Amino acid sequence: DRIEEADVYVQTERLLDRPSSPLYIPQVTGRDTATQIEEGDLFNFDIEVKPIAEVLVGKTSEQALVEIAEEEEITRIREQHRKYEELRNSELIELQRFEEQERRLRTEKERRTKQAEEAHRQEQELAEKMAARAFTRAYLQDLVPSVFHNLRENGFFYDPVEHETESTFMPWLMDRTMTHVNKLVIGRSLLDSTIRDVVNQRIDQYQRIDESHRQVNHSSKRRSTTRENSVHGSEKSQQQRKSTSGELRETPEDNRDETNTDTS
Repeated sequence: DRIEEADVYVQTERLLDRPSSPLYIPQVTGRDTATQIEEGDLFNFDIEVKPIAEVLVGKTSEQALVEIAEEEEITRIREQHRKYEELRNSELIELQRFEEQERRLRTEKERRTKQAEEAHRQEQELAEKMAARAFTRAYLQDLVPSVFHNLRENGFFYDPVEHETESTFMPWLMDRTMTHVNKLVIGRSLLDSTIRDVVNQRIDQYQRIDESHRQVNHSSKRRSTTRENSVHGSEKSQQQRKSTSGELRETPEDNRDETNTDTS
């Protein structure tokens, strides 16, 4: 489905300018009348004008006198103003002279103050420079030797022979010495272990001998107790005891001699 369409044109009416409004004329009221004045009806000019002329002349003269007085006053005022201007100018000149003098004094004071400050600053700088120079001299007095000492300690300055000795010969010598010392230590440890074994063996032998002697003494004591009633048995037991004690005395001395011989 299609919507129906149509074109329509409309033209407005032409507007006309508004006409100008007519001049307003108010409505006349009342009646118009007229009168006639003859010569001499109102006043006589010669008689009436005299006081007016006198007043005008008097006012004019008075005004002229006032103007003359004003001019004279203006002249006096101008003269006073001129004198005042001259006095003011002279005072201004004097003031300018004083100001210039004050400015010169102030400038001179500032210049002297700056000179004094500059002199004080230069003296202070000179004192600081002298103090810094003294401190630097005192500081550098030990600095150069310490620097050379540190450089020498750090190996920057060295003797070639000493350096070669310390870097090559001394390590080789220390290695050979340590090798020899290690060999001596090993030999001494082996010798100590051998001596220790021999001493332990001797101690074991002495302990066995001591046990055998104790057994002999114990058996002799038993024999002496069983033969207390017989005199012959007692004498024989005493002889055996003496012989046994003599053997015991000889045996420890022999053992001591053997021990000293082995230890040496």
